[in-house]
Amino acid sequence: MGDWHTFSHEEVFETFETSPQGLKEEEARKRLEVFGPNEIREKKENELVRFLLHFHDPLIYVLIVSGILTVYLGKLADSVIIFAVVAVNAIIGYAQERKAEKTLEALKRIVEVRARVIRGGLEKEIPARLLVPGDVIVLEAGMKVPADARLFEANGLRVDESLLTGESVPVEKSVDAVEERFTRPNMVFAGTLVTEGYARAVVVATSGQTELGKIARRTEREKRIETPLLRRMKKLGRNIFFIIIALSAFNFLIGLYRGYETEMTFLASVGLAVAAIPESLPALLTMILALGVRDMAARKAIVRRLPAVETLGSVTTICTDKTGTLTQNRIKVVRIYAGGKEYEIEELKSERVRELREVKLTILAGYVCNRAVYRADEGGYVVSGDPTEIALLEAAAIADESLEKEKRIIGEIPFDPAIRFMATAIEDNGLAIVYAKGSPERIISMCSEMMVNGEPVEIDVEELHSAAENLASRGMRILAFAYKVTDVEGFSIREHLRDMVFLGFQCMIDPPREECYEAVKNCRHAGVRVVMITGDHPATALAIARELGIRGYALTGDELDRMSDEELRKALKDVGIFARVLPEHKFRIVRAFQESGEIVAVTGDGVNDAPALKAADIGVAMGSGTEVAKEASDMIILDDNFATIVAAIEEGRNVFRKIQKVLAWLLPTNGGEALSVMSAFLIGIALPILPVQILWINTVTAILLGTTLVFEPREPGLLRLKPTGKELLSRQILFRITWISILMVLGAYLLYFSQSDGDAARTAAMNTIVFFEIFYLLSSRSLSESFFTTLKRWNPAIIPGIAAMAGLQVAATHLPDIFGWLHTAPLTSETWLKIVAVTSLVFFLAEIEKFATRQKF
Repeated sequence: MGDWHTFSHEEVFETFETSPQGLKEEEARKRLEVFGPNEIREKKENELVRFLLHFHDPLIYVLIVSGILTVYLGKLADSVIIFAVVAVNAIIGYAQERKAEKTLEALKRIVEVRARVIRGGLEKEIPARLLVPGDVIVLEAGMKVPADARLFEANGLRVDESLLTGESVPVEKSVDAVEERFTRPNMVFAGTLVTEGYARAVVVATSGQTELGKIARRTEREKRIETPLLRRMKKLGRNIFFIIIALSAFNFLIGLYRGYETEMTFLASVGLAVAAIPESLPALLTMILALGVRDMAARKAIVRRLPAVETLGSVTTICTDKTGTLTQNRIKVVRIYAGGKEYEIEELKSERVRELREVKLTILAGYVCNRAVYRADEGGYVVSGDPTEIALLEAAAIADESLEKEKRIIGEIPFDPAIRFMATAIEDNGLAIVYAKGSPERIISMCSEMMVNGEPVEIDVEELHSAAENLASRGMRILAFAYKVTDVEGFSIREHLRDMVFLGFQCMIDPPREECYEAVKNCRHAGVRVVMITGDHPATALAIARELGIRGYALTGDELDRMSDEELRKALKDVGIFARVLPEHKFRIVRAFQESGEIVAVTGDGVNDAPALKAADIGVAMGSGTEVAKEASDMIILDDNFATIVAAIEEGRNVFRKIQKVLAWLLPTNGGEALSVMSAFLIGIALPILPVQILWINTVTAILLGTTLVFEPREPGLLRLKPTGKELLSRQILFRITWISILMVLGAYLLYFSQSDGDAARTAAMNTIVFFEIFYLLSSRSLSESFFTTLKRWNPAIIPGIAAMAGLQVAATHLPDIFGWLHTAPLTSETWLKIVAVTSLVFFLAEIEKFATRQKF
């Protein structure tokens, strides 16, 4: 049965043997065993297909065709090595891709969707996967709907169902039964997003039985991990494919022209292609990114999309919320302003103050206009919800406003940043009483009177604004309250939001996080600008900003509205705080920074933050934020802490730096090998290194040496460097790659010509290239720091990697019975000394170059 929209909600309750008070915990556990977890298990892609896709690359095609042709030419050993290289790199790439996906899957479980459910009459929050049919769920703006459910209470509820219907306009919901199946306004569906309003509903379908689950069963989803960096590498691969074909063809024609044997000429051309292809680079890059995701998770930054790892190091501006991000989010009401007087919250314990009507009503308004959830417990009350609303409940408790008092709500307008207030109407002794809370400016504008000495008098707008300004300048967050009493008959809350009576202010403090002082300072040193965006009063925002060291003046949302885009871009140079802004303002601010050439990270937690989060280069959602914000983000900060964002930027720079190190170490080998093949043909001499030896070098050194750089510890002082940008190969790195490639060729030729025997000469040249890589690896641990500085950071992989590589080369040289297919010959101790002496030069020269250019990196 699935036509629950045609049933009344009473019939749905009866069918599922539940009620508005929800299931009992014991019954819920039984149903969980029957229906299983509320989660959609995605269809897994065939692992064989996933593995074979790693052969789908133009450069790999070159190697495969080369391997087939070498078989035809009778060079079985060479073809075996070619196919082995292709297979090994595919295996490494597949393994690293699976590791990265498993890491992301594990991190998704950390930020799993949670649901508010009523069980046994008590409202609580549980993982959405524990929901069962018959559960009663609570929905509010910003939540993701956790299961298909039939509404039985809805107040201004609107839901974004574009995931299922493709319609971008949110759907207005109601509770009445309907026959029409297409719209089903009394139903909500798993995976959709609540954009506004409040509702309660009874779950009718979970997991695969939901509408989303049915679609998932019909649709095969392909989720390949491919970052922009890997896409750029693939594009580069396609481009150099044609270059390699052209160079290899040219090489082949030169060889024929000079009278070389056709087979040898062909194999040399294959060697040129192999030498120019950095086969192991994609696998190494995926490994670096996967480890970066893991390291960020350890610092409470959950990356939802791997591209964020690359972009983080480039961030130049952080647009951050204030409350809970820069501050502790431990909000406490410390002062009440009512009737023209200020009162410390502790004074409210005295009987005299509680008798002041305006104070009493101000506190009562904070209790009534409240969505925080509370329940009695052995130690008192357990409260959950928005920290600001929790603070208002705690203030009510201090003033003996019983939290057990029933609120007979007859109307409500949920808080919306666009209107900057919320209102709740209750029935009391046959009267309708409307309470409103919101920003001082908004609430004052809704009032015509103010409460003084227990009686309404004509409002003094100037006095109230001056009081609000004074309180905010002392670093307090201000909420204003008003009320209105009217007849309950024919009552409509929206008709009574004017000519209200102003009651007072509740003043709260939310001190800055201790770690944010250092984080803001680190951003300044890192060349990353910090901009505060908040809905708070400008004076409050400015006080917190100055305390943290955020520079610039404050610009309000109203002032922003009066600016053109050009004026805004010019103002950005001097603005450090945007106050009293709306979500659409945040989107415009992000765009303005981007148009000014900045790489922007922006934080958000609300429904209306989603456009800004999507528009930003890095959208950062708060762990306590709405599901809408999380869906729109690239990264989730579990502890809602600004310092964690800065830590994630540091990790992003670390990832970028590691990629640069790998490129700077790997590419000279490919360049040196390609130059050795081409130069030999151009000057008409025998190849100093065979194609099979090139394949051996590229594969084994990448595994034993290249991977050691992946595990290199984070360099200190990354935040003192300029933002990385998107230039992987800087001029300094390109210069280094060029001169090391040339040095490697010269060294290989020097050792090659020092031997009289052909196999011994090539063996010496091969070992020269390998030991060049070993000595250069020692210097490549940092692009700018000296080798001796890097010794302070322990890399557990580098010594075993170098020892294994050196031992393998000695074995390949002196055990021809095993490594005969490499065409090696034993070398004398004198030759080995020459190899070490020549190749160690690269270490000293690289260190000298780093010393000379240290400030440029």
